[in-house]
Amino acid sequence: HILAASLCFAAALAFACAGDESGPTGPTGPGEEELITTIVITLTPVGDGTPVTARFQDLDGPSGNPPTVDDLTVTKNTTYDGRVQVLDESVTPADDITVEVKEEAEAHQFFYEPSGGISAAAFTYTDRESDYGENTGTDHPVGVTFHIEIPQAATNGKLGVTLSHFDETPKDGRTPSDETDIDVTFDVIVE
Repeated sequence: HILAASLCFAAALAFACAGDESGPTGPTGPGEEELITTIVITLTPVGDGTPVTARFQDLDGPSGNPPTVDDLTVTKNTTYDGRVQVLDESVTPADDITVEVKEEAEAHQFFYEPSGGISAAAFTYTDRESDYGENTGTDHPVGVTFHIEIPQAATNGKLGVTLSHFDETPKDGRTPSDETDIDVTFDVIVE
C-alpha cells in the first residue's frame, strides 16, 4: 500500500498511521493513508557554517511529471547535524507528516545508507523514541535527527533515505521492516 520513490521513478508516497481511528480498520490496524509528496534533508555543519538542503518532490504522483530531486552538496572532512522532514504539499498549507512520525516513534525509523564515494561516511542517530513521547519498551532510534561525518577521502556518491513502518515486524533499532513508507535516493556532491 506504500509506493516507493527513488531518483529514477516518480512517485507520490503514502503514509499509513497505525491507530488512526479514521482509517479503514479502526484503532488496532493500519490507519488512514496520507500522501507524502516531499522529503527534505537539511545538514548543518557542526560549529559554524551554512546549512545545506536537498528536496525530493513529486506533487502529481507516479503517473504525472517526473519528480524533482536536488543534489545534496557536502564538504569533505565535515560533520553535520542532520534533520529530515516529510510533507504533503498537495494541500495548502502543507501537512507536516514528520509530526505524525514523531507521535508514532515506536512504529517508525528512518534508515540512511551512504554509498559510492561517501560510503565511508559515519552516521549516528541523535534521537530516540522517548524524545517524542512516552516509551513503552526499548528506547530505539527514530532518525528524524542525526549526525553524519564526511571523511577527507570522500568523493561523489548517493544517500538513500528510507522510512520503515513497524506494524507486523518488531522494531529492533537496526533492521528495516518489510513495510516502507519512504524510499528516496539523493545524489551527493562532495566539495
